[in-house]
Amino acid sequence: MLLCSAVLLGTVLGCSTPPAPPAPPPAQSSARTAWVHPRPPRGVPLTEAPAQVLPPPEGAAALGLPFRGSVTRIGVRPGQKVRKGEVLVEVLMPEVVRAAGDFEAASLRREAYERRTAQLKALREQGMARVFELAEAEASLAEARAAQLSAQALLKIAGLEGASAAGVAQRGTVSLRSPVEGIVTSVDAVLGETREAGSAPLVRISGDGPARLEARLSHALPEKAAFEFSAPGLEAVPVRLVGRAPAVDVRDGTTAAWFEPEPARALPAGLQGTVRVKADGLPEVTVVPARALVLEGGEVAVLVREGDGHRRQPVKVVVQSGADALVHGPLKETDAVAADAMRVLPAEVEGS
Repeated sequence: MLLCSAVLLGTVLGCSTPPAPPAPPPAQSSARTAWVHPRPPRGVPLTEAPAQVLPPPEGAAALGLPFRGSVTRIGVRPGQKVRKGEVLVEVLMPEVVRAAGDFEAASLRREAYERRTAQLKALREQGMARVFELAEAEASLAEARAAQLSAQALLKIAGLEGASAAGVAQRGTVSLRSPVEGIVTSVDAVLGETREAGSAPLVRISGDGPARLEARLSHALPEKAAFEFSAPGLEAVPVRLVGRAPAVDVRDGTTAAWFEPEPARALPAGLQGTVRVKADGLPEVTVVPARALVLEGGEVAVLVREGDGHRRQPVKVVVQSGADALVHGPLKETDAVAADAMRVLPAEVEGS
């Protein structure tokens, strides 16, 4: 009975299953590594640079005084839209008014001496006029022309033509007209005040026109690169490169580059934003994870899966942006690239 119990006990003990030992952690291998496909570089910029919209050539103007003058009338206020050639301010400039009077007086003398010279030439042909009379008339005509040219030069400095001299001489004031069409942004003038020549502008005007942007780039630009400009509250605007400075700024190592919207459009002058150099359309440029890059012997490569293994594919890093890297090389969108190369390389070391 005891033996049976022992046998039975031994049988029971012998049939019991011992607890299984803890499983070792699985070794990292390429089979457990995430593999991703290179993707086109849509939306991933090669580089970005701060940019500012420059005013167009006829998009800004300032009216100042070329000569000492007193303000007699102000015809505009800030926020007012003005046309090109519209009178904005009337100013009394004694030197200009005097030049306008001299121009008109010289014009009258010139006309009189031109008629006298023509008469004397006709009489001289008939032998009815003396030579010295004709010479005297021609000398007086030359003096009148010289006086007219001198007065006209001063009127030019004031922005006036000879045709307007008569009106200036009669009114005694000079009309300052807007050289552009736009909006008056500031009026710094008071009735009766006297300003010296070259003082601060009386009126400033801001107008519209095709925009041009200036950016500071620190990288070389690949051929066929696309560009866009973005700013707060503004949708991305495609722009094209129109020029780049040949010299590098020694202060920060950047070069100035200029862009224009395509198609041409107006943008607010002074608007600040960012110019992005896009990689769209660049040949053999794809996006892979930054951790997919392997640096060995001064050469950068990615691991491309082949069957149960992989191969090293040399690439050239164009730019790295956060967790992504733009690379140039013969990678296809159907290739499988190790998302984290260091998860594959230690497995190679362990298996060797």
